[in-house]
Order: sequence, then structure tokens, then C-alpha cells
Amino acid sequence: MAPAGAPGSLLAIDVSNTHTGLALWSAGGLELEPAEHWQIATETGRTPDEYRILFAQLLAASDRPPASVDACVLACVVPEVTEPLTAACRRLFGCAPMTVGPGLRSGLRIRTESPRELGPDRVANAVAAIAHYGAPVMVLDFSTALTVDVVDAAGDYAGAIIAPGIEIAAEALAERTARLRRIDLIAPPTAIAGDTEGALRSGLVFGYIGLVEGLIERVRGEIGPSPAVATGDAPWLAALLAETHAFDDYAPLLTLDGLRRIHALNQV
Repeated sequence: MAPAGAPGSLLAIDVSNTHTGLALWSAGGLELEPAEHWQIATETGRTPDEYRILFAQLLAASDRPPASVDACVLACVVPEVTEPLTAACRRLFGCAPMTVGPGLRSGLRIRTESPRELGPDRVANAVAAIAHYGAPVMVLDFSTALTVDVVDAAGDYAGAIIAPGIEIAAEALAERTARLRRIDLIAPPTAIAGDTEGALRSGLVFGYIGLVEGLIERVRGEIGPSPAVATGDAPWLAALLAETHAFDDYAPLLTLDGLRRIHALNQV
């Protein structure tokens, strides 16, 4: 915890099924970019000590002592990770993370049949999207699954679309076909390919772009003109987005930004 009178930092942690994103923000500030941000693999077998050592190493690489962190906020969709990660934060920073979930204020009105089903990362995405782009707005989060979260013109969370992620599609092709293998998710120069690898890349990349563009068009058909914002941290995502003009912005740290905004809202 930061010494008395010293400005502290907020560590935002977003645990998804494949990756864990971390960002260090000035406590109480709303700067556009975090002071630092990192990405590590999500592993369910890590112990509190392993998390503690890993976080300390990340901070040390940026010349920041653990004592500079005086608050944490967490969104976790992998239940097995919550307890060891919380214990690590207690030991390293002297505080448990604020865990985003039911009962915590987000400022977001959720107008769905089952509000408690909405994941904390998606709540954070919607909160940050409204702050940056206004309403209506849609956020497409490219992760293990593709989620499309929609905020209507009133600023209310209206609902979502969930589709398989492109990596799931690639893995399914490789696993269920005897003569096809995993490929890099890079667009070929033309849609019509002259070899099997090119044909696979064309089908996966251009086919997925067609899916995404179709979903965006349908959402706009239901709620009217609205910005489409992409987020996600996959290494192939920037190249995929370069193949389409359907998006108004790409905000890779949107979830972490939403987490610090939710944390700030719950300090008053």
C-alpha cells in the first residue's frame, strides 16, 4: 500500500478464459492511457504465491514497488482463479481487489431478463464504451467467444450476441478433419486460393469478417446508427480488423478502462 500522503496506483485485472490483462492506473485519475499494462496467460493451477511473485516481477520490470499499488479491481470469468488471485493481492499489496459483480455499482442500467448473467468484463466494456463514445454503441470483444454487447440510445444495456471465436473455428477444423492442420489467422492476398492453406485462411478470415460485418449491420438495423467498437488482446486481431471498414474504433484496453471507472464510482 502506498505510504501516507503519497499518490497510489490502481491495478485493474481482467481474467478471461485464455488471457489475463493488467493495467496500472493513477488512483482516482481518468487519464486516457494506463501508466503500464501487461498480458499473461490465464492458468487455473497457479497458487497465490505464484501470482504474488509474477505481479512483483511485472512491477519491478517497470521500476515500481508493490507498495505503490494501494487498490485493485478485478473482473474474472474463471472462478478457480478468483481465490488465489485475491489472496496474492492481499499479501503483496495489503488489500483485496474490488470484485466486479452483482451488488457493485456500475452506473449501467441492465435491461435484460437475467441481469446477473452478464459477465463483469462485459459490464466494464459497456461502461467504458458509453464514457468514450456515448450511446447508442456496440462493443465487439474478440476472445474465446465473440461477444457483441449493445447499449441503446437511452444508455441502457439492451442485450448481446454471442458467437464462437475464430480460434475455436480454426481448432475445430484441425481436430475434426484428417488432412487439415492449424494455420495462422492471416488473410491471404485473394479470396480464391490456389492451395489448401490459402483456402483455409480465406474461409476462416474472410468468412469471420463476413460474420462480424453481418452482425454489426443487424444491430444497427435494430437500434439505429451506432459506433461499433472492437476490443480484445489476441495477436491476430489487428490484422483481422485491417481487412474490414466496419469498425469505428479499436480499443484494446477498453475492459481495463471500464474496470477503473467502476472502481472510481464505488469510492463515493
